[in-house]
Amino acid sequence: MLDAALATVDDSDGGGIDLALTVRNAGDSPETLRFRTGQRADFAAYRVDDGVTGEDRGDADADPVWRYGTGRMFTQVLDSETLEPGEATTYEVTWGDPPPGRYRIVGEVTAEECDLTATATVEAD
Repeated sequence: MLDAALATVDDSDGGGIDLALTVRNAGDSPETLRFRTGQRADFAAYRVDDGVTGEDRGDADADPVWRYGTGRMFTQVLDSETLEPGEATTYEVTWGDPPPGRYRIVGEVTAEECDLTATATVEAD
């Protein structure tokens, strides 16, 4: 059984937000993640408030303000990672220079036949 958790850190020196998606094998047997490309995880940022009143828009269907994989190229190679029981792996990226506001960040593992996501809320200055 795989679990995912997303941590965010405001990179005040660089003006960005560091994102870390950690996947842990909480089960009793090895778990294998199979990938079609070199991309292991994707991250997307959705504005949470309207920027004026601070009220939650609740707009779950909105397009993301930023997505890590947009405009990037990844190697086209079949690969896999196996996590032993209790083992974890972390996928890290930085969202450089986000516009000021409050965002819901969604981190998602890009493995085949895998529905591993985690969310966090972050404030960008």
